[in-house]
Amino acid sequence: MKDRVKFYKHTDACYGLHLDKIESMEMPDFNDISINDAIEFYEIKRYFDDGARSKLWSDEQLSNYTEKSKQIDSLCKRFFNQICDDTIIELYNQIEFGYHTEFWLLFDVCKLYNKISDSVFALLIEQERVSPHDLFRHKILVKTYGEVLRQYILNNDFCISVILHIYEQDYTGKEKLFLPDELTGQDICNFIESYVDSEHPNTNYLSEIKNMHCTKDFPITDEIRLKAKRRYKVEIENLSATGISMAYEYQLSFNRDQKETVKANECVIDGVKSFCLSYSTQWLEDTLDFPSILNNFIYIFEFVDNPQMRSLHVSKRSLSGVFENVFLSQSSRYYHTNSAFKSNQSFAMMQMNAYYSFLEKNNIQLEDVLHWFFTEYLQTEFSCPEMRVSFPSRATTYSEKCSTIITAFETILKQYVLYLKNGCIDFELVSMSTTPILFKDIGSLVNNKYVYGNGMDYNNLSHMLFSNQNLLAYVDRIYNEGRHYDCLFDMLLKESVFLSDYRDEERKAFDYLSDFDIITIEENGKIKLKNRIKTAILRDLHMNDVISKNWYPKQTHEDFDELIKKGVLIEESTLFSRPESDYLNYMLNRSEFDNGLEIRNKYIHGIQQVNMNENEHKQNYYILLGLFILLAIKINDEFCLKNDLDSLQEKNDFSEG
Repeated sequence: MKDRVKFYKHTDACYGLHLDKIESMEMPDFNDISINDAIEFYEIKRYFDDGARSKLWSDEQLSNYTEKSKQIDSLCKRFFNQICDDTIIELYNQIEFGYHTEFWLLFDVCKLYNKISDSVFALLIEQERVSPHDLFRHKILVKTYGEVLRQYILNNDFCISVILHIYEQDYTGKEKLFLPDELTGQDICNFIESYVDSEHPNTNYLSEIKNMHCTKDFPITDEIRLKAKRRYKVEIENLSATGISMAYEYQLSFNRDQKETVKANECVIDGVKSFCLSYSTQWLEDTLDFPSILNNFIYIFEFVDNPQMRSLHVSKRSLSGVFENVFLSQSSRYYHTNSAFKSNQSFAMMQMNAYYSFLEKNNIQLEDVLHWFFTEYLQTEFSCPEMRVSFPSRATTYSEKCSTIITAFETILKQYVLYLKNGCIDFELVSMSTTPILFKDIGSLVNNKYVYGNGMDYNNLSHMLFSNQNLLAYVDRIYNEGRHYDCLFDMLLKESVFLSDYRDEERKAFDYLSDFDIITIEENGKIKLKNRIKTAILRDLHMNDVISKNWYPKQTHEDFDELIKKGVLIEESTLFSRPESDYLNYMLNRSEFDNGLEIRNKYIHGIQQVNMNENEHKQNYYILLGLFILLAIKINDEFCLKNDLDSLQEKNDFSEG
């Protein structure tokens, strides 16, 4: 495959690789064509159908090469149309590595399913180099060989990837695969249970199985899910026992003699590396008024970043390690609980435990602070209509506290939604409302509050500039001098990089970056960052997945608007950002993620009544308090932004007048 033409999408750095081969290609004699030649001819034709051309070609050359691509494509189709039962297996074994997916595409295009018998097809797909995904992406092929493919699935454990792909594809953007009609729901259940019991199940697949929902086409039982959960635990324990791990602990303390508000350092205790964070007791004692207590969650405990007020507890793909990106489930129904996320959750729990106890010792209930915020502060500071909410009393058990605070959380959300809609709060309407509140649908007081990356262009720009998996960050000359960079952006900031440092096919990526005004290429071929504001915006999005645009300086908004106009970014107006909505859904229910903790659901539906572990209820209560703190911060941010924007508008109106 070294010099073969293979079709890649135009966004791929290998797009058009070796396509110039058509310039010197002579029309071959049909009898001299191999199956690899035939596939290559088809791949060349796909490029011309896609509008590919070299900048060196004149219009006349392009016309000639386009006509030539049609001629070799006809040779390809002629070759495939003569394939039959007697020749297909031998021909398949001659296919070069990298062309097998294209063979099955041509199998479908040339309708070989009308010529190849079930028995020969069954022998063919037992070949080691047949990917099940290549088979099940072709609907008519699957329909034609239904019973054969049913047996193929049931006899091969690796088909679990197809089953799980199809299970989730209806609510994701995944490429559509098809199952044969002959495969029943009972077949699927039996197959999944057999996979769970197999000798070496993949822990990612076990994780997805234990979180599956029972549907008409996938009638997975609770018994199978429980079996998968237990097997997953065993496999993880085995990995921990046989693999390599690094111990890392967190320590939190309050220090009365410490002058700094917060002090952080790393230390090694008993051979274990620890991250130690200490807080000034004097500072905390001087900030016991209610407003300062809430501010401490922002500025001291850093539940959100300042000034954008984005939750710092959400899962971020940018913080996943290379191996985590490989081994964590890629399902969109799986919330990515990478090691950074788990560490943040553990540390947030430590902060809440410690600060809650500290406040209690100073005769302050955090619940009273939250009650004051929603029932007094919002009304006094922002003229918000009266809100009503009841928090748990001290005397109740933690299980009862959890049930009460969940109700309080949802009550505040309903009141806020009514305020957004009507400008007032009808408490009788609140009490009658039975419609569930979806976090992603809660609106905002601020137009176009959040900005997100959008579409393929954003993904390409982000990957080219900031990914540590992009080869553009590797230049032989610089590497050999002992300097390494995680991404292209970092290298361009610190090094002189030239087009001559890259292969011809890699240089196309810089044309792409130039089209978006990200880089400029000087006459000597030097590559330089051009628009630092756009790059900063894209980097922020790469790291944090969302931007609260109104906290950016006004002079940057033109760059936002330009990227929005080009479709690279998109704006939305909601109370919670997408990452925050996902985080809340993960913590509270299973509406979006099959691995959700379901804390809300367990208490609302009474499932936790059978749980006698009061310490677990206590930890859940602290989690829920943390979510309530986030809600208070987000609503306060709404009113602050709205006031600032209204004041700016009044100032502009006055100036114009």
